[in-house]
This record gives sequence, structure tokens and C-alpha cells, in this order.
Amino acid sequence: MGMLHDRVGKSGKFYIIFWVNVTAKGRIRDIQDKIWERLDMKVDGNYGADQRANMISEKLMDKSYVLFLDLDDIVSEIDLGEVGIHDEHKHGKVVFACRYKNNNICGGTDEEMNVQRLSDKDAESFFWEMVGSDLKSNPDIKPVAKLIIKECGGMPLLIKLIGNRLAKVDDPAIWRDLLSQLRSPTMEPQEPLEEVYKAFKLVYEKLLEEEKPCLLYWAVFPAGYEISRDHIIDCWRAEQFFSSQKKLPSTRDSGHRILDTFARKSLLEKGRKLGHFKMYEFFQRVALRIANLEKNLKFFVTEDENIIDEEWERARRVSLIRVRRSTLPKRPQCCGILTLLLQESSLTKFPREFFGYMCGLQVLNLHEIRITSLPSSICSLTNLKGLFINNCSQLVQLPSQIGDLQHLEILDIRQTSLYSLPVEIGELFNLKCLRVSFTEDVGNYNHVEEVKPMIPSKVIVRLSKLEELSIDVSHSSSRYQNAAEIIREISELEELTTLCFFFPEMASFNSFIQNSKSWTGSNSFRSFNIVVGCRRNNPASEFRVFECPAEKHLRFYAGNEFPNAILEVLKQAKALELIGHQTATSLSCFRADNLQGVEECIVEECNQMENIIDRDQTSIAFQDNDSIGVEFENLKILHICNLPKLKGIWRGSIKSNSLCSLTTLSLKGCNSIGVLFSQGMIIRLSQLEKLEVKDCCLLKEIIEDGSTVEPHSFPKLKYLQLHDLPELSSISHISLNWPSLETVLIKPCMKLRNLPHTIKNASKLKTIHCTEEWWNQQDWPNDTNKDDFKNFLSFI
Repeated sequence: MGMLHDRVGKSGKFYIIFWVNVTAKGRIRDIQDKIWERLDMKVDGNYGADQRANMISEKLMDKSYVLFLDLDDIVSEIDLGEVGIHDEHKHGKVVFACRYKNNNICGGTDEEMNVQRLSDKDAESFFWEMVGSDLKSNPDIKPVAKLIIKECGGMPLLIKLIGNRLAKVDDPAIWRDLLSQLRSPTMEPQEPLEEVYKAFKLVYEKLLEEEKPCLLYWAVFPAGYEISRDHIIDCWRAEQFFSSQKKLPSTRDSGHRILDTFARKSLLEKGRKLGHFKMYEFFQRVALRIANLEKNLKFFVTEDENIIDEEWERARRVSLIRVRRSTLPKRPQCCGILTLLLQESSLTKFPREFFGYMCGLQVLNLHEIRITSLPSSICSLTNLKGLFINNCSQLVQLPSQIGDLQHLEILDIRQTSLYSLPVEIGELFNLKCLRVSFTEDVGNYNHVEEVKPMIPSKVIVRLSKLEELSIDVSHSSSRYQNAAEIIREISELEELTTLCFFFPEMASFNSFIQNSKSWTGSNSFRSFNIVVGCRRNNPASEFRVFECPAEKHLRFYAGNEFPNAILEVLKQAKALELIGHQTATSLSCFRADNLQGVEECIVEECNQMENIIDRDQTSIAFQDNDSIGVEFENLKILHICNLPKLKGIWRGSIKSNSLCSLTTLSLKGCNSIGVLFSQGMIIRLSQLEKLEVKDCCLLKEIIEDGSTVEPHSFPKLKYLQLHDLPELSSISHISLNWPSLETVLIKPCMKLRNLPHTIKNASKLKTIHCTEEWWNQQDWPNDTNKDDFKNFLSFI
């Protein structure tokens, strides 16, 4: 079903696509939560299930959508009407997969498909695709390969796993040995998924010793659970799987390598969220089996609400993720427990002595539970290394005993309702990573005292071993008055390699760059997400650390010059956002050599900007040719929004390497631009895959009339969206080949009447989204048949 989801997504035929893994409990609320989140329905109030269903239904009534439901663990019926999915949704579809055949599981189906194992022919074809067809001609390997394929039993996961294990292995002896191991009985009792177990263990045993516990750790999570790359590496470190590495940067690099190894060996797959991974369910089950056979690796994973005391006592790692229970045992006897995962459960309160016998605990995850405080018994967690309390939106205070966690290395307290950081945080002398955020909407719960600062003085500076620091605050916060003091304390840290921070003024940023012992010592960070200045037209906006895929991200708001401190950081940045600059007429003010490494660029609300790049301005400003390097040599994504004076993207000469990597370009709300692409730009856009142009009231042409354009221009463009362009009359004056174009979306562009002529050669075209009125007014050239486009139309 995952492959079907991806194909539907690429087709562009649907407005929105949902994917929901439904747990064994099959709760309506859980399905609603995923749909609610995907629709970005941010509303206040605690709505009941019926209200939420009505709101979801109303939101989807006129939308074309597909809801994919993974119901492998479900045996009882789910009423989609209670979710908010109804037959009246004429443009909506539901696709579900289930292990148990039950015609009424979702209230009846229009079509059913029994998914079989691969046929012998398909299994063999898939196997050689994984291994490499060049080995197929080896007479000593080919007969062994047929027997190995047979052992895989037509299961794609096993074929992929074993195929990757044998890829480029040309020694027949290794093939024969692997076949022998697949066939040989294990010394353990037979259990379900025995063939999966043997194949998985073959690959597992070939891993490096440091990689094995990292892979088995996946078994502590529920089936199909997606985990962010940063978080799983945090857990591995806290469990001391990287015992030889003391510094976080080397730990992260090793973690990246290990995750890449697991993905390449098909032990893991990349998740649907950026930077997330997950393990196939069958592999998770056999990993749990292996882990529970290993010494000191006893796992306890359940969604059951009833847990007996003996299970707490025996387990080394306990997972109660998403368990719908509101109480826990008062003081479980579990001195040997190393990991406790309670995230996304229904807990609202801990028994006062709950942590009393958990002195060995190293990882505690309380992400997204509804507690308001932590019990004082947290002081017993003397060996705790990773504490994750992020997204506990009702958490208003931390106990003073937090300072007793002397071995704590990673503390994540983002997205809570904490009013102020406790001064006891400054006693965590071994802390290496601190992530904290504050919102302006929480109140002071100690009304007697005067308003407290978010971060008390002399807390940060005492954390001398900090390597990663993230402080996220509202730009308009009145309690951020001591920002200058916080910045001075951060500047004293000598080990810092990662910083996510908001500098409210240019002066404070200059001070940091000049005085930071970490920055001046290395003049480089492994990663940063730096915001300089306030976004004046949206003072309540906040930046979210680690959202941008780039590890080095600079956002510059409301500036009126380009200080050296900005240029110094920009030279290292992979992502640049320039928003609300008051004087810039182009990005050429930054100098070309400072833009060479930028991979993602966002330019918004710069009222004086006339061109994104102005080579003529560059030539005048910088006389020496060495200064005029290659702008945007590595740029992949360019977003341009609300530039009222913008006349063009590029002015002047363009070097051969500029824009050569650009894959996505969006232009919105630029009401002075008349032509999007000049001739010089077109030949540089060979990698462009996605083009979106919206709300540009004077734009007349996409490609400038009179340009010498080759028919094979834009060879990789897949998606074209043109939206609310009242003066647009031409995409191209010649018919291009468009060899990759799949989806076209046109919304009121009433003067554009030659689309059929423009795209008649698009051999891979799948969908044209447009209004019926607009389509009926198109001009049809003699060599174009109107019926040829009938199957592509999707009226909106």
C-alpha cells in the first residue's frame, strides 16, 4: 500500500492525501487526530469526537482526497462516519489494507483485492533487480540464486533484504553458505515468521558490533512508529552505545552513518516525515525476539492498559507508547530498567514515589503527555542521561530536584507551558544538549513575585560542557528583555557546536560573533539555526528549530544593511531567509562568493528589491574579478514572495554554473514583474522539476518573447502551477517537448488560451487541473485533437 500511496502522490490528481496507521485499539479519535493534523486545523477548544467529525467532513466536502488506512492489527469495524468521512464526499476515496479479511471493517467496500505473495517470475525479477543483473550470467551463482529465491517464499521484504546482502557478491561460496543458513533449522523453538527471523538474523549477524544494539533498539517502539533521526541518535547515546565517543558531533556523525547502513541494507526505511525512519513491522517483531534472547536486553512493549508488577521487574526496556491509561504503579521495583518510553500516552500525573527504584534508568521519554509537573522522586534517576519532556503542553513547572540529575547529558523541554527555566538547571554540570522553548501565552504561576525572566542569569554560563543549545522564544516576548545577558553567557561557552537562537537586534548578533569563544575558536559550527531581527508585520511568529532540512540556516529580518557578521555566517549557511529588508535592491549585495553554498533561499517582503540577482550591480560594486564568483551554484529551492518592485529574477550575465542545481522555484505576490524567464536563464534550468507562480498581476509571459528556446528546454519539469495571473497570455511561443511534465494546475488565467499548443508534446502528462470555463475557451491548433486531452482533465 505504501507504493500505491507514493504513486497516487506523484500523480497530482488529488488535493490532499492522508496516511494513518491505526493501532490495535482502533480509536476514532486517533484517526481524527492524524487527519486534523494533516489539514492543519489549528483551532482553540477541546472539541468532542462528533464536533471534530463534523468539522473534518465540512473541510473535505468539496476536496479531492485519498485516505490510506493501515488496519493490519484491526479486527473490529471502524465507522468512518464517526471519523468525518462520508459517502457525500464525491471526490474522496478510502483505501485500506488489513491482515484479516472482513468485508465490513470500514463499512463495506466498492472493490477488494487479495494481495498475494510475488509469483515465481516476479520474485526472480525483483531479486535480480536487488542483486544486480550482471551476476545472473555466472553459472555457479545462478542455480544457487533460484534456491535462495525459493526460500524467500515470494515475500518482497525478504527478497529485498537478502538481495541487498548479496549485491555485488561474486563469490559462489558465499551464496552457497547463505543458502545453507537459510535452510538450516535454528536451535530455538519454532515461532511465527520463522523465515523472516532467519533472513533478518543473517543480515543482523554481519553488522558491526556497535551497530547491533542500535538495530535491536528499534524493537522497543510500536510497529510502524516513525522516529526522527536526531531522537534515535540521542537514545543510542544515552544508552551508551557510542561508549568511545565523548563529543556529540562525532556521535551524530556515527549515528548518521549507522542509519544510512540500515537503510541501504533494507533493515529500515525512510519515514513519511522528513528526517524520520521506521522499521518494517515483521522485522520489528523478529528484532524483539532477538533482543529478548540476548543477555541484558529484555524488552517489554505493549499497548495493554493492564501491566503486572513482574513485568516491570524483569524488563530492561519498557515501552508504553500511546497506552490509554491514566495511572501507573506507585513505586515499581525496577532497578534494572534502562529505557522507559511513555510518550503520547494518556498519563496526567505520576505517583509521588514512581521513580524511586529506577536508579539505573538512562532514557526517559515523556513526549506529548498531559502532566502538569514531575514528582520529586525524579531525584532518584541518578544515572539518567536523556530526558525528553517536549510537547507536554500542560507542564507548568519542574521540581527543584531536577538539579540532582548529575549525569544528564540531553534535556529537551520544548513546547511546554514552563514560565521560566528553573535555576537548578544550572547544576547539571554534565549537560551537553539543552533544547527549550517559551511561549508568550503562559501565565506567571507565582503572582506574588515580580515577573521572572525566561532564563535566570548565570544558568547558561554554568553549563560549561554544553555542545548543543536551542532556545526558541516569541519575537514579541516582553520577558526576553535580558536577551543581551543571555547572549553574553552563551558567548562564554567554549564547547558549543550547534546553536539555535533568536538575536532580537543586530547589535546583539555582532556582539556574539565577535566575542563567542566557540565561534571565534573554530569560526564554524556543525549546525545552526540563527534568526537575526524581528519580523515586524507578524510579531507573534516563532521559528521552530530543526524544521529546515538544512543544518545551517540563517534568517535575517528587517535589516537595512549587510553587516560583516551576517556575511560571515552566510558564507557557511545552507539555507538563507531574507525577510523585510528595507534597502536591498538585489541579493548581489551579499557578494557572489557568499551565496555559493546556499541550497535553499527564501526572499520575502523586501520592498526595494528589483532583481534577485543583479550582475550589473555586482560588476560596479566589486571591481576585482575574484569577488564576482558564481551565485547560487548549489541552490536547489528558491521561494520569492511579496516583492512589490521586483522586475526580474536575474539581470545581466549568468555564469554556466549558476542555477544549475535548481529544482524548485516559486513566485508569489510580485506585482511589477512582466516576464519570468529570460533566454539566459532558460538554458541554466535543466534540473528544474517544480514551478509555481501565483498572484502576480502584471506577469504576461513565462518565457520571454523573442528568446531563442530549444525544444528540449526544461527537460525535468514535472509540476507546473499558474494561479491568479490575470495578464498572463503565454507560457512559451513555441511548443516544447516537456519530456517529464506530469501535472499542470491552472487557476483563473483568463488570457492564457494556448495551453494545448504549448504542451501537446508532453508524453508523460497525467493531469490538468483547471476550471471548465477556462478549458472551454482554449484555442485549438489544427494539429491538436481536443479528445487527446480528455483523460487528463480534472476540473476544479
